Amino acid sequence: MSPIPAPPGQVQVNVVLVHADGSKGPAADAIAWLPGAVISDPSQHKAPATIGQRQKAFDPHVEVVAAGSEVSFPNFDRIYHNVFSLSELARFDLGLYRNGASRSVTFAKPGVVRIYCNIHPTMSAFLVVVAGNAYAKTGADGVALLPQVTPGAYRLSVWHERGGERELDVVVKPGAVTPVDVSLDASRWRSEPHKNKYGKDYPPPDDDQTRY
Repeated sequence: MSPIPAPPGQVQVNVVLVHADGSKGPAADAIAWLPGAVISDPSQHKAPATIGQRQKAFDPHVEVVAAGSEVSFPNFDRIYHNVFSLSELARFDLGLYRNGASRSVTFAKPGVVRIYCNIHPTMSAFLVVVAGNAYAKTGADGVALLPQVTPGAYRLSVWHERGGERELDVVVKPGAVTPVDVSLDASRWRSEPHKNKYGKDYPPPDDDQTRY
């Protein structure tokens, strides 16, 4: 008779950012994952993932998917957009497309993909591609829950746009919640302008209301 497998556990990741003035606050939109781990209930992740274009912004600004996933980029605005990335692990250019249209990209390799619009310089998004399906994004409270994880020892990874990435050892116990507190240093973060897909500065937005 086969032994009964141990019940899965849950990892609760509490992420805070340390700011330049020394203050701390919950890190919304941080990504936590256990590289290579597999959760027993993958239905918690919506498929396919979507990063929409709404009111000249990407929605959501940060998303996470497993390597090999397809992500769609629908345009909900009444103007044109041109979604692209120059990231080495996933370079793509979806071209110019209008309201109601959607285009997709499959992301094969783990890593962080920076995504922009070639028309509007203020539009930016981050897609974190991870190995395995044990991942989650923090809410406004800075908490990410990784449920249904097979018990064992793992190396937890946590990433945030302003705080960078950290790795920590974690042991998931059967049928229990394992809390992990993570502090990320955001004191040196500065917002920096980016180039368009041709490596040039964006033209001034002198007619942005009607400009594509």
